[in-house]
Amino acid sequence: MAFVDVLGFKDLVNSSQNDVKVLRNITSALSTFYEWIWQWEADGVDSSFAFTQFSDSVVLSALADTQDSFEMLLQLMLGIVDIAYSNGIIVRGGIARGKLIHDREMVVGPAMVDAYLLESSIAKYPRIVISEELKNEFDVNLQEYVDSQPNLSEIPGFNKIFKQDDVDGLWYMDYVDPDEEFVIKHSKEDYLDSLKDIARKGLSNSDANVRMKYEWLERKLAAIY
Repeated sequence: MAFVDVLGFKDLVNSSQNDVKVLRNITSALSTFYEWIWQWEADGVDSSFAFTQFSDSVVLSALADTQDSFEMLLQLMLGIVDIAYSNGIIVRGGIARGKLIHDREMVVGPAMVDAYLLESSIAKYPRIVISEELKNEFDVNLQEYVDSQPNLSEIPGFNKIFKQDDVDGLWYMDYVDPDEEFVIKHSKEDYLDSLKDIARKGLSNSDANVRMKYEWLERKLAAIY
């Protein structure tokens, strides 16, 4: 399961009091995210996906060790890339595996706690960190599974969407420098330019803790060029 949080949500909501377009942009981003996640089922597949959105957070889950769980990662990546480019919104999150009850009425279980802690206490920067247990599982099974699924094996770089941070060693879903197959509505260059704009605006924030997140983003972007 994944717990994803919109960065800078408080400031966005506060600014919407003077500019209703800001609020429309937030709701548009969340709607876009929702549509990407459910596209797998919209294609006629009866999946185990579950999706919950509250305030600035999104929770999505699927049964582990099934095609659904890998499709969830694919749709998550596509959705994050889309809202970053189209809405100027970036996210932080955590992905964990474990026991979970997730339906229309509740989201509860150890997996939820683990993913939330990854997002709130570990990730720090605009990235989606995965648990050590899940990373070890991917090391063993991800390439084998991708190779066995035509719809996934046809996507270059799907088995490389997780990268290790060169500073703290954490593994995370890298939407800052995704394979071009994930940037499907625009060019990779335009996408990176949009992230540069986001970083530039974030670096002007007066809060040092906020600027730290965008300094990380700026550093990652600088390494790409």
